[in-house]
Amino acid sequence: MDLTISSQHTTLTDAIREYAEKRMSKLDERFKFDAKVNLRIRKEGTKREEDRYIAEVTIPLKRGFIRSEERGDTPYSAIDLVQTNVERRIRRYKTKFSKRRRENVIGLEAEIAEQIAAAEVASDESEEEVLELEFGQLVRTKKHDMPPITVQEATAQMDLLGHNFFMFKNRDGGQISVVYRRHDDDYGMIVPAEETA
Repeated sequence: MDLTISSQHTTLTDAIREYAEKRMSKLDERFKFDAKVNLRIRKEGTKREEDRYIAEVTIPLKRGFIRSEERGDTPYSAIDLVQTNVERRIRRYKTKFSKRRRENVIGLEAEIAEQIAAAEVASDESEEEVLELEFGQLVRTKKHDMPPITVQEATAQMDLLGHNFFMFKNRDGGQISVVYRRHDDDYGMIVPAEETA
C-alpha cells in the first residue's frame, strides 16, 4: 500500500503519523494490488469540540474511487472512524462491481471514475472567506464540472462517493437536478419547477 498523509490547519506529529500508518495498514490486506491511499487530516474551528478534527481518505481504483470523511475530537479518533468506514466501503465496492461484472455492465464505471476524478481535483480546497449566516457559517464551497449524465449515473456516482445527495446536469432535459437517498433507502430527485411567463 502506498500511503500519503497530509495535514491542513494542524500539525502532523510523528505520533499521529505512526498511528495513522498503523491503522491504515489494516486496509492493505483488503487489496490484491498496491493501492494508493491518500489520508488528509485537518482541523476546523467548529462550535462542537467533538467535530474539530477531520480525517479524509481517498483511494483511486480502476473503477472509481473510495472516499470517506469522518470527524472526531482528536486526530486519533477521526482516524479510527475513517479507517472503519473505508473498510466497509471497500466491501461494498467489491460486492457492487462483482455483481456488475456478472451482469456484463462495462464502461459506466470508467466514465464515473473519470467524472469523480475531475470533481475531486476541481474541489481541492483553497483558503475561503467565511460567510456569516443567521444560524452558523458558510465555510466551504465546492465546484465541479457538470457534463450531462443520466439519473442512473448520478445515483451511481453518489453511492461511490458515499454522499447522501448529488447535484448533476440531467441528460434528459438539461436542467440542474439533485438526487438524494431517502430514509427508506430508496432515492428521491429534486428538479426545478417549470417557469411561468
